[in-house]
Amino acid sequence: MIKKTFFIFLVLFLSCSYAANAAEETGKDYTIAPNDILEITVYGEDDLSTTARVAQDGTISYPLLGDLKVAGFTVRELEGRITKLLGEDYLVNPQVKVFVKQYANFTVLGEVKSPGSYQMRERLTLTEAIALTGGFKDTANTADVKIIRTIGDKKETLYVDFGKILEKALQDVELKASDVIIVEPFGSFSIIGQVAKPGVYNLRKGLTIVEAIGLSGGFTPIAAQNATKIFREENGRRRTISAPVADIMKSAEKSRNILIQDKDTIVVPESFF
Repeated sequence: MIKKTFFIFLVLFLSCSYAANAAEETGKDYTIAPNDILEITVYGEDDLSTTARVAQDGTISYPLLGDLKVAGFTVRELEGRITKLLGEDYLVNPQVKVFVKQYANFTVLGEVKSPGSYQMRERLTLTEAIALTGGFKDTANTADVKIIRTIGDKKETLYVDFGKILEKALQDVELKASDVIIVEPFGSFSIIGQVAKPGVYNLRKGLTIVEAIGLSGGFTPIAAQNATKIFREENGRRRTISAPVADIMKSAEKSRNILIQDKDTIVVPESFF
């Protein structure tokens, strides 16, 4: 029984050690980016062991070596670079270890299920980043996703049609540290008059007049349902569309269920009878 217990313990110990070593080796291939926090250790040289945040220009200040370019190097490459530089002029056979203590973040805002900041622990594409947030909301305008990227002291904005990525018509975008992804609503529309919750609502693609009324909580008891109208701007001119909602809901013809467009205003008047 003791031998069996020892054997199980040994297997678990070796498995955990292997997993830890595998994770460490994977971390060696991580490409360092601005805002990462690095922990650099030189065996037996406490004065050369330091923790530093990577500046926006991709450098850190390192003892003896001054401003050292680190962004763009993998952890493994940076270990080799520091080892070489210290060995050339300062130390005999230095043993250098680099560890990413804290990864830089990227941020996803807008019409996704879990917006917020996420750590970039590995190379990541736009598709993978959206998946981390739980995916798009129904109200997301996936045809115009924005990526705001900081390069040095400048910012640039990339506009991406996510649908084309899914269709393989456009290559997936590889993210950079500190990228900010913004997913705007597909649009908005207003409902005023005799509904339970008048107001402005985010539009989703394919939303119909019946569904829009449902979003607003439905008609009040005194609503003139068949007198509902949609006011729409088209080519600089205002157009009025009659939307007899009560008749539409009774009809089997789906074509009568009018699609709502961005900036539409739905007006539900009061019935006087």
